[in-house]
Amino acid sequence: MRKLLTVLCLFAGLTALAKPQVYFNYKVFHTPEQGPYLSASLQFISGSFKYKGDELGNLSASVEITHLFTANDRIVLVDKYVLDSPQMKDSIVDDFYDVQRYKLPTGIYQYELVIKDLISGEQVQGNQEIEIKALEPTEIMLSDIEFIEDLHKSDAQNNFTKNGYFMLPYLTNYFPPEMDKIAFYTEIYNTDQLLEKDEQFLMTYSVENYKSGSPVEGIFKFKRLSAAEVVPQIIVLPIGDLRSGDYNLRIDLINKNNDTLFTEKVFFQRRNIVLQTDITAIKDVEIDPSFKNSISRDSVPYFLGSLMPISERYEYEIIRTMLKGYDTTYMEQYFFAYWKQTDPQDPYMAWSKYKQQVYYTEKLFGTQIKYGWEADRGRVHLQYGAPNAILDRPNEPSAYPYQIWHYYRIGQRSNVRFVFYNPDLATNDYPLLHSDMQGELQNFRWEGDLHRRDTPNTNVDDPGGSVHYGGNSGTFYRGGM
Repeated sequence: MRKLLTVLCLFAGLTALAKPQVYFNYKVFHTPEQGPYLSASLQFISGSFKYKGDELGNLSASVEITHLFTANDRIVLVDKYVLDSPQMKDSIVDDFYDVQRYKLPTGIYQYELVIKDLISGEQVQGNQEIEIKALEPTEIMLSDIEFIEDLHKSDAQNNFTKNGYFMLPYLTNYFPPEMDKIAFYTEIYNTDQLLEKDEQFLMTYSVENYKSGSPVEGIFKFKRLSAAEVVPQIIVLPIGDLRSGDYNLRIDLINKNNDTLFTEKVFFQRRNIVLQTDITAIKDVEIDPSFKNSISRDSVPYFLGSLMPISERYEYEIIRTMLKGYDTTYMEQYFFAYWKQTDPQDPYMAWSKYKQQVYYTEKLFGTQIKYGWEADRGRVHLQYGAPNAILDRPNEPSAYPYQIWHYYRIGQRSNVRFVFYNPDLATNDYPLLHSDMQGELQNFRWEGDLHRRDTPNTNVDDPGGSVHYGGNSGTFYRGGM
């Protein structure tokens, strides 16, 4: 069974050495009769659990699971149960899964998940805020998009089946090279409210570049559907030829007059090692003299490394590998090819503008052991540009020195914040503590970690930490800058 290589959603803090490792994701759906419900999916990483054997050599794990939903300090729902894994052989121990569905009224909940390995006694837990939004009866809406790892027809009646299909959830939005398609499930609501009964409409699904918004050629499909109260859909989209990078899965609903009724975009990351030969086969590249004259041979590794904050993940790995070697000629060729691909009309001007930002980050964020572009603040500055506002708090009581960077807009996201802090108090290196930017570190206990300067024994299960005199970080983060 495939292991999750990267988790981009919740509970990164659940995993620990010798502790159970569990990945969690949730989706919200609606039923006409009972209203909204939450589908909570868990993937248990096989190697992190203890197993007991029987006389036939079969192994099984036993896990106690607790789901707790509270609102305004009141328990709304709690579900505690024991899950036994499927029986497995010693040589084949697969990940196992659990899916639960909970009917919840609209509102904002504090959710707590507790996982206990009943054989080893080890336990982990995590917290997350969850919002259940209302379904507007006069608007066409879409449920959450649920990625699927495995799909087949089934007559079984359980939480893994919907509309006659078994669907094993795929709990991350990272698609590694061995996956050549994206499969997902969604539900369309209320088309019967805005369209005539049984009137046809079009559902298109495609992939677009996350940064530029430009569509990816060759990845586009559509379906003709009929208006109804609920229209469930299972979609499979091929991505075998999709290059490594950050993308949006885009869904559009279009009526017979070609008017767009609804648009939904879901971020995902693709890693594909097959199609990178064009950018790495650069041995014959002739370097522009302006590049050669602007960079000394000794500084080639430095400026090559400075590309990592603005590179796709596969490029990042290529650069890191080159920096371990000594072939500066190849580094130069790659460097020039990078900017030639970035701006074919004037690659040197594009590089010159970026170089000024590299110098700027070096001056502000470089330390004795890190270049400016290696430090988190330097990397964020180069990747996203300068923030619109910076709150600098070097002396807040009981808190480590920290900064909150506020971006009014990054790509398609608005009001994005980054929290940096200085826990060692001896350098200018402020590592990233938390951000609400997709794909960045999300630490839902960041306030507690920030205030451990004078209170090292802060309750790790308290996402906000204890109350601290003069602690205004949460207020500043939520809009009080």
